[in-house]
Amino acid sequence: MLVSIVGLVVSLTFVRFSAPDLALTQLAVEAGTILLMLLVLYYLPHKICTPETGITRKLRDLLLALGAGGGLGWVSWQMLGTPFETISGYYLEHSVPGGGGANVVNVILVDFRGFDTLGEITVLATVALAAHVLLGGLVLKAPERDGDGRRWSAEAHPLFLSMMMRPLLPLAITVSVFIYLRGHNVPGGGFVAGLITGVALVMQYLANGIAFTQPLMPRHPPRLLALGLFLAAGIGLASLFYGRPFLTSAHGHVPLPWIGDVELASAMVFDLGVYVVVVTVVLTVLSELGRLSLRTLKKSEAD
Repeated sequence: MLVSIVGLVVSLTFVRFSAPDLALTQLAVEAGTILLMLLVLYYLPHKICTPETGITRKLRDLLLALGAGGGLGWVSWQMLGTPFETISGYYLEHSVPGGGGANVVNVILVDFRGFDTLGEITVLATVALAAHVLLGGLVLKAPERDGDGRRWSAEAHPLFLSMMMRPLLPLAITVSVFIYLRGHNVPGGGFVAGLITGVALVMQYLANGIAFTQPLMPRHPPRLLALGLFLAAGIGLASLFYGRPFLTSAHGHVPLPWIGDVELASAMVFDLGVYVVVVTVVLTVLSELGRLSLRTLKKSEAD
């Protein structure tokens, strides 16, 4: 909880320095992270560890803290004191003519530095596959009491919370789609939209349990991860057929019947791939945790 508070303070810092994209992403990351951590902590055994109070332990910790803190402080001092020329002016100048979007942050992620983003979502997909493999077939028995020796509440899913969360699911998904569609010109994008969808489904799990949420989970996570990576990399490969570098985006105005002139950018397909990967990563971890509780329940009934 304290770590999440630090994240919220960081998001306020982003707001103070006019970085709404970063603030929105930070809020979604903190919400999703703390919820998944609470679900995992439920299965950890409560052990009382006797802290080591020897002088050798304290001296070692002191030297380690001074070395790590001093080293990072020296690196930060050197970086901040080194003269450099910022390239932010280039991004601001070429965001609209080069990427077709007024939101410079999103254009950087899906156009100017799209290869970095492709690598990042590939890492996320690898993490999801690792969680799928490591948690598959695992059976853990949750402690019957909490850390203070109290039994868990028999009402695992309060009625008020359950009824309140159900209508919020379609609303949250609508908001995530809205944020995805507007991300190329105003704060938003596929990454934060995927986080919002994931957090909404995690909240459904907390409020209604695995029986309600499991049908909403992806049944074939590797296929969805492959789809997301294919969308992101495929739109990048398409530029090669036109003699342009990999991941070069195209944008323009397309007249549509009864709608009129609409501005479209190929980077939206790349952003859709990011959205699919992020949602699948969150839901894969949540789905495996849900199956973990189901396997534990079945094992208890069999015993």
